[in-house]
Amino acid sequence: MKRIVLVIAALCLALYAGGVGHGAGDLLPILSASVSQDAENVLALTAEGVRQDSLEGNATSVYLTAAGRTPDELLSEIEQMLAGQLYLSHARTIIVDESVAAQNFAPIVQTLLTRSDVRLTLRIAVARGVPAHAIVRAQAVAEEIPGAALGALLDAHAKRGELPDLPLCRIADHMLSGEDFSLPALTLTPDGRVIPAGAAQFHAGHLTNFSRGDTDA
Repeated sequence: MKRIVLVIAALCLALYAGGVGHGAGDLLPILSASVSQDAENVLALTAEGVRQDSLEGNATSVYLTAAGRTPDELLSEIEQMLAGQLYLSHARTIIVDESVAAQNFAPIVQTLLTRSDVRLTLRIAVARGVPAHAIVRAQAVAEEIPGAALGALLDAHAKRGELPDLPLCRIADHMLSGEDFSLPALTLTPDGRVIPAGAAQFHAGHLTNFSRGDTDA
């Protein structure tokens, strides 16, 4: 975990030294993001970026939000707010609401696959019983960057077989072949900690139900 945080901090320092720390031409590394949907089918994106403004400063999270009708609109709106570009190469986790997973999952996967800066190892999880943005904004238990801690949590539980292990490249394969698949489900404890909440079951590319997990943990 410390290695991941050090790599992120080094990237922030490189961007800062290169003169892209603020204003026009900004390049913001993204660690995690959420996609939610309201009753009128308007999508909302919350992106967790990381900045380090000096050699002495600590890397800190910053959050940007945008609304749109399509995933492409969401990313475009965020980049207009930033007056620059999102840098998704370090993104490890995307969290989606239950409604998004049930209705608008395929467009999100397609948009991610078209971006050259998205890693095929990126994980997508479904928020269970809580808004997706609440999971992205949840503070890490230790003094770590929340997005890095969230990615590490999913990796650890997947390696132990406690959550589905299905990165973006394998999700795309299952959707293309029309196969059913499962994704990790996450929720929050009463004190705001992110915990596993079983598996989100997909059929024909859409969320159908959850299995396992205790949302009252």
